[in-house]
Amino acid sequence: MEIRSVTKAVRLLEALAKELGPQGVSELARQLKMDKSSVSRMLRTLEQGRLVACDETTGKYTLGLGLVHLGQRALRRLDLRTVARDTLVALAKQTNECAHLAVRAGDRALYVDQELPGHGANVDVPVGAVAPLHCTALGKVLLAFGPEQDRESLLNKEPIESFTRRTLADSAALRNHLAMVRARQVAFDDEEFSVGVRCIAAPVFRHDGSVIGAIGISGPSPRLSDDRMQQLEQIVRDQALVLSRKLGWTETVLAAS
Repeated sequence: MEIRSVTKAVRLLEALAKELGPQGVSELARQLKMDKSSVSRMLRTLEQGRLVACDETTGKYTLGLGLVHLGQRALRRLDLRTVARDTLVALAKQTNECAHLAVRAGDRALYVDQELPGHGANVDVPVGAVAPLHCTALGKVLLAFGPEQDRESLLNKEPIESFTRRTLADSAALRNHLAMVRARQVAFDDEEFSVGVRCIAAPVFRHDGSVIGAIGISGPSPRLSDDRMQQLEQIVRDQALVLSRKLGWTETVLAAS
């Protein structure tokens, strides 16, 4: 469903992008066939988010540096997806399960790529889908290795949302669980988000030792028995390290962090 105010704001940004020089409220309103008061309100709102900038002398607007920041983040994610492609293919082939790549997007895990093994029942998660952080393997990795302040903010929310009877909805238990994820550098989802689905994920480190994303596998619970989960754990962890090394990470960086 289209949100008209958002559509108008996008059109406004596109109008600013078409011109090299600053533009005033009147000329923007004329271009977009909107009333000046609406354009003025939108510009002030966008200015608060640094998406546009206003020249105090002329009162005219240009695109803001906030867009540069967002664009750089988008490019970094695209770079990760490109670099990770071969690793995703290898992970799906080695495990015979669906392989996923995710990054953090606010309080959700955003799926940016996946590779299907090509046979059997698969857990197909479309690229662009989002999932909770606290009850998915990919999400747990992103939460466990993310800023402590963000982690505590989620843990202090009551109640923590449950999706199945296996969801860890107790903050103390979840805090301990995330500490284990950090220590072992691997996370599991044992039907905590979706009944009948089990998952394994590991962190992807960038060159400075911070975590840029998570890579993992998912499959039907009957196929991913406890024994098989143990067998696949090291494969997932190893492939995550392969990808991390492609991004410039080394064991020395981890030891120093």
